[in-house]
Amino acid sequence: MHDRLLKPQLIAVSRIFGAMSALRFYLDYVHHFLASHSRHGTHSPFVYRLVDEVIYARQKNEEPRNKVARLIERLIERFNPHTIYRMGNPLPSQPLDFVITRDADGDTLATQLRQLWPQLHPDSLVVVNDIYRTRKMKRLWRTVQERPDVTVTIDLFHVGLVFFRTGQAKEDFRIRF
Repeated sequence: MHDRLLKPQLIAVSRIFGAMSALRFYLDYVHHFLASHSRHGTHSPFVYRLVDEVIYARQKNEEPRNKVARLIERLIERFNPHTIYRMGNPLPSQPLDFVITRDADGDTLATQLRQLWPQLHPDSLVVVNDIYRTRKMKRLWRTVQERPDVTVTIDLFHVGLVFFRTGQAKEDFRIRF
């Protein structure tokens, strides 16, 4: 009897937390939009060209409609990586040129990234999906940005790009996407 009385209250509390989480996500989006720049707000020639020629390039008919999938396809075409690793697959023993994360909670993803980090090199690119989805993912994104071997990060809200370029000053960019 007691459990039946608590069930509607638990459902209501769950809905409230879900609504608060959704509200936080949209507030993060508004904050990102107001704090981010277009290609003209970047002072790095590398990032300016990447934004201009890859991120903001006109969509071609044969490209995916989903903008994150389209971006990943364009990045692969741009950097022409030898090894493309999708998280969750068996980890190869060779250096990784291009890494794409899959949906996972922040803790699981952090563990997976720690395992593959030694295989990354100055020409590697890591694409982190859903960097604002949860608090854990936002914390993971900040942790990645703070790593000393990471030189450039590009926060596109729905996805984050991580570069390890030698000879480049450490910078974090927020770009409208």
